[in-house]
Amino acid sequence: MDAKIIEHLTKLTDEERDILQGQDVKRGDYSSSERFIVNSAKLLGDQTLALRPHTRFVDFPEHGHDYMEIMYVYAGRISHVIEKETVVLERGDVIFLNRHARHSVKRASRDDIGINFILSNPFLRAIFPQVQNNPVMSEFLANNFDDMGEPEYLFFRTKDCFPIRNLMDNLIYAVVNRSQEMYAGLVSLIFGYLAYYSDTLVNALRVASPDAKLKRGVVSYLERNYPTATLKELADSLGYTQAHLSRRIHAVFHATFQELLQGKRLCAAEKLLLSTSLSVEEIIRAVGYENQSYFYRIFCKTFDTTPHKYRKAAKKV
Repeated sequence: MDAKIIEHLTKLTDEERDILQGQDVKRGDYSSSERFIVNSAKLLGDQTLALRPHTRFVDFPEHGHDYMEIMYVYAGRISHVIEKETVVLERGDVIFLNRHARHSVKRASRDDIGINFILSNPFLRAIFPQVQNNPVMSEFLANNFDDMGEPEYLFFRTKDCFPIRNLMDNLIYAVVNRSQEMYAGLVSLIFGYLAYYSDTLVNALRVASPDAKLKRGVVSYLERNYPTATLKELADSLGYTQAHLSRRIHAVFHATFQELLQGKRLCAAEKLLLSTSLSVEEIIRAVGYENQSYFYRIFCKTFDTTPHKYRKAAKKV
């Protein structure tokens, strides 16, 4: 590895100097969320892929990401805590965490160098066709893209696998030097080699959380039944009381059942306006509304125009 890059990876950051002076991790530098979801926009800027040396000298608190993260241990060891399980990465090892996973990282010393790669969702979607037949990575990426996906990680013990370590070093070199034309090829190669050396995958976990199950159940029900959907019918199908389900939906979706149902019906109405010749009155009935005045009111509030004008404007495009 180039000496200047090694210096870049190992030098003390301003954040680490502050930590050594007794300060805590400044969550605002990473996230605007109360749940401490690290925001890719804060770390990527206008880039599609970036790297950031892991912050040392402190127990990094539990957090999530709105992107897929890869950590490569360049030197020493780094210990993650995922679902109360400690996963220890040594020099040369790699871990993938999807955007639904939460983890904390135990205190690292000066000689423990972990490299966090931040991969934007548009970048991953662009290379996904190249790995769709990859038995290791395709399902992992698909779950990462799924808004209702579950927390998942993949841990590869690659410390003794020179080809993968060499590719990771090359990716570090490319990102530090902003050689963006190399990113897609290198990441695709890394995914391919990890599948080829599948014996390096020593641990993987997909967490079927109660919240994820509830999300799938509610979304699936609304997709199939939105014209006639009721909270009572959904509660009966899921085995909840209406009151309990109402509270759970609000906690998980940050919206009420009626708000979710209205959103789904308006989405369906928009599709029918654009893809069929049905009259607006027929569409109103098709998506489950009987009160036309009410539909017009909520449609105008959502789309800032009437259904007729919305359809007419779309035909001009």
